[in-house]
Amino acid sequence: MAIDLTDGRPWVLLPGTLCSGAVFDGVLAALGVAGAARRPLAMRHPSVEDYLPELRAACSPGAVVCGFSLGALVAAQLADRLPAGAFVLFGLNPHADDPAKRPDRQALAAEVTGQGGAAAMGGRLPPLYGSDPEGARRLILDMADKTAGDIVAQTGLALSRPDALPALSRCRAPVGLFTGTQDGVTPLALAQTAAAAAPEGRALGLAGLGHYALIEDPAACAAAVLRWQG
Repeated sequence: MAIDLTDGRPWVLLPGTLCSGAVFDGVLAALGVAGAARRPLAMRHPSVEDYLPELRAACSPGAVVCGFSLGALVAAQLADRLPAGAFVLFGLNPHADDPAKRPDRQALAAEVTGQGGAAAMGGRLPPLYGSDPEGARRLILDMADKTAGDIVAQTGLALSRPDALPALSRCRAPVGLFTGTQDGVTPLALAQTAAAAAPEGRALGLAGLGHYALIEDPAACAAAVLRWQG
């Protein structure tokens, strides 16, 4: 790609289910993105269209839109309607939700509402990789507690989302898709499908990392972003 993602331009941040903007902190620090350039949005709306006004307000021309998991899906679905200079998406499943997942999603929402985010997520986390899995686990569960109040909206969003491939096919900005090679939640093949749909899409595997690669090894994720940029 031809733009410098670390030149001070805004980064609009869309975290995943039961995550806050803290999920991006390690990667952005490794990239040298200043705190003043970071614009995290809360995942508090139950439909994709609800995010469009807020994203348009935060996304000045040339901004980087960075999403993780559920947030990456929202970014991908709106990619053709935002004035972004680039999209950096981690752990994306670009397809509409599998109806078979509905009972488990609804059960998680009920458990989070009744028990709190950390208690509900403690036994549901996928395998964690990197040099400090326990540290990653603590951060994930801390975010889950802090964002537990958003789970009902996030569940509605996940269940109602449309397929993002048509929007990606109309996107003219570069789209980088990053997925851990050990990610069993959103396997690398899904990122490759999304990259094939986007005219300027490219998928990169994050060797030996899982779904929470951003937390498991922020430096490796940042290095992958820089490789894509170069």
